[in-house]
Amino acid sequence: MIKFFRHIRKSLLMENKTSKYFKYAIGEIILVVIGILIALQINNWNEGNKAKEKEQQVLKEIVSDLEYTLVDLDRVINTRTNNIKRTIYSINTIIDVLETDKPYHDSLAYHFRATNAYDNIDFKTSGYQSLVSIGTDLVEDPKLRSAIGKFHTSSINDTKGGFEEVHLDFYSYMIDYYRKKFTSVFEGDAHGKMIPNDFNALKKDKEYIQSLKAFLGVNITYFETLTKVSNEAEQLKKDIENYLK
Repeated sequence: MIKFFRHIRKSLLMENKTSKYFKYAIGEIILVVIGILIALQINNWNEGNKAKEKEQQVLKEIVSDLEYTLVDLDRVINTRTNNIKRTIYSINTIIDVLETDKPYHDSLAYHFRATNAYDNIDFKTSGYQSLVSIGTDLVEDPKLRSAIGKFHTSSINDTKGGFEEVHLDFYSYMIDYYRKKFTSVFEGDAHGKMIPNDFNALKKDKEYIQSLKAFLGVNITYFETLTKVSNEAEQLKKDIENYLK
């Protein structure tokens, strides 16, 4: 093709058709520019398709991570034997018994054990880490991009902070009571029970009761945080799935 155009230009010059030569040269330049623009457009289209495919791949990974996280949230909130709902219920049960004339009964030993049960959430974030390494602008929708970022930074950090508060309170004051005032008995299910060494003395121990109430407060706050982040994870998962459609 290049030889063909070169031959035409040579023929026009040899025939001394200067004006035609210049017109032809301009036309040739225009054709070259058009060709370049078409090539750039095709390249941009190909790059756009690659970016879209990568966006879809990363978002699907984030959905998979959210599904994993939601299962673990449900485990800690609901399905774990000593889940946080049971922990809160057991603490309330113990406080009620200690502050009233209700007598000791064997089931209280399981409630005493459950009062010190709490667990962290295993957040899976490999998809988000992939997105960050590529660049969050890969997600075209700004609202969805913002929601993904908020969940993986603010919401997860709030949840971890809630766990740390429960963890710190337990090791700051609750653990000493369990060491000094209870006898642990482990059973086949490995959960076991905690039997008060002196139940009547425990009913009179205002410091222990007050500490138990404070520990109840941080567990309730943690439960509320877990419920909130679970709802956010479910909503984010739905939003991403709708976007993928």
